[in-house]
Amino acid sequence: MKVLAVNGSHRKGNTETLLKRILDGAASKGAQIELINLMDKNVENCKACMGCEEKGTCNITDDFPKIFEKMANTDVLVLGSPNYFNNVSAVMKNFIDRMNAHWKDPRLEGKKVVLVMPGGQGKESREKGMDAFEQFPKICKMQVVERISPQLDLPKEAQKSQKLMQECFGLGKRIA
Repeated sequence: MKVLAVNGSHRKGNTETLLKRILDGAASKGAQIELINLMDKNVENCKACMGCEEKGTCNITDDFPKIFEKMANTDVLVLGSPNYFNNVSAVMKNFIDRMNAHWKDPRLEGKKVVLVMPGGQGKESREKGMDAFEQFPKICKMQVVERISPQLDLPKEAQKSQKLMQECFGLGKRIA
């Protein structure tokens, strides 16, 4: 069992903390785990060159193809992004946009996905953000099996909540 987490946050804060705790839970059940921080990778913006439409692959040479192969070959994908204005971060949105060449890849169909979206703008904002986030796996015909969107107002706040850390660990155990 492989579990891959992709962090779409600009900083190493609440989103990364939640992802790591989910991965800890999965590892406790024997899963092979990996965390990719998109900010540490060279993933350029989509240029809208239409190369993916013409030849089925992206013309941009960067880290994205390696990330996609890991994503296509994992059993469970955990995607994390803070809620920015009822949506994903720019880092995660860019990652999603780069999927244009791959969204019909049959290896994605039915893949289990967990969505993680902490935010501090209130429940309604987090729900709208999560609804927007959920469109990506749906379009790719992946299956969202869990969603977690806790109210976190301050950087590094997640690690202070024992209840939230236990919830994330348990989530990781369930998906492994």
